[in-house]
Amino acid sequence: MNMVRRRVFGALAFGVLSASFAFSPVAEAQQPQGGILSDVLKRGVLRIATIGGNPPYSSLGTDGKPVGYDIDVANMLAEQLKLKAEFIVVDVPGRITALQTRRADVTFANFTANVERSKVIAFTDPYVVVGSIYMVKKDSPIQSVEQLNDPKYKIGFARGGTAEGISATTAPRAQKVRFDTVGDAYLAMQSGQVDSHLQDSLQNASYVAKDGDKYRNLAGNWSYEEISIGLPAGDFDWWRVLNIFVKNFNASGDNARLFKKHFGYDLPPIQQKY
Repeated sequence: MNMVRRRVFGALAFGVLSASFAFSPVAEAQQPQGGILSDVLKRGVLRIATIGGNPPYSSLGTDGKPVGYDIDVANMLAEQLKLKAEFIVVDVPGRITALQTRRADVTFANFTANVERSKVIAFTDPYVVVGSIYMVKKDSPIQSVEQLNDPKYKIGFARGGTAEGISATTAPRAQKVRFDTVGDAYLAMQSGQVDSHLQDSLQNASYVAKDGDKYRNLAGNWSYEEISIGLPAGDFDWWRVLNIFVKNFNASGDNARLFKKHFGYDLPPIQQKY
C-alpha cells in the first residue's frame, strides 16, 4: 500500500470510527439532556391535566381543588420527582389536547390507552384495568343490553370517552346522550333523563356499593381497558421515568392502598391473563 493510499484509508477509517462513536450509547449518554424531564426539573412544577366530575377518580372538592384517586396518584409522582403538583382541569377531549399543546406534562384522568389515541400521544403501562358496564334504575323495565338496543331508550355517557364506540357497537339502535362528565351522566340517569348509564366497571362498582338499593347492572362487561398515565408522544426519556414510577407504584402496595381508600374495595388484578 503506497503512502497516498494509506492516508486515504486512514482518513476513511477515522471517519467511520467517528461516526460509530457519534451513534454509540456512550456518546449519546454524553449529550446534553433535554425534553420534558429536563423542563419539569428546571421548572420545579409538574403540570397535570385531570377532569372534574368523575368520582372516585377525580372531582372538585368544596374548595374547588381536585380530589380523588387519580389526584393522589399524581401527587405521589410529583413528590417522588421532588416537584410541586399543578393541576389543570380539562374536559374529556381536553385530556389529549393538553398534552398535544404541551400545556400539561402528564394526564391523570381515568385515561384508557388505545391505538387511536396512541397515534397522537403516548401512554405508560396501566395502573388499573377496567371494563364497561350498563347501569339502570332498580325498577327499570330493561333487563338486558339486547332489550336496551331500542330507539325508545336513551344511553348516557361522557363525551369524548371510550363509551362512544362501545355503545355504538353494543346498542347501536338506542339513542345516545352525551354529557360533559361521567358524574353528569350518572345524575341524568338518576333524574330519568336517560334510561341507562354506560361507565367504567370499577367506578360502577363504587356506585353500586353506595346506592345498590336504587340501581342495578345489566349483564355483560363490554370492554377491556388499561387505565394509564398519558404523556406527549415522542419523548422516550420522560416515558421511561413515568413507566418506572408506575411499575413501582403497582408493586409497592401504594396502589392497593390508595385504590381501597377511594373505591372502598380491594384493587382488582392488573395483569391480564390471555
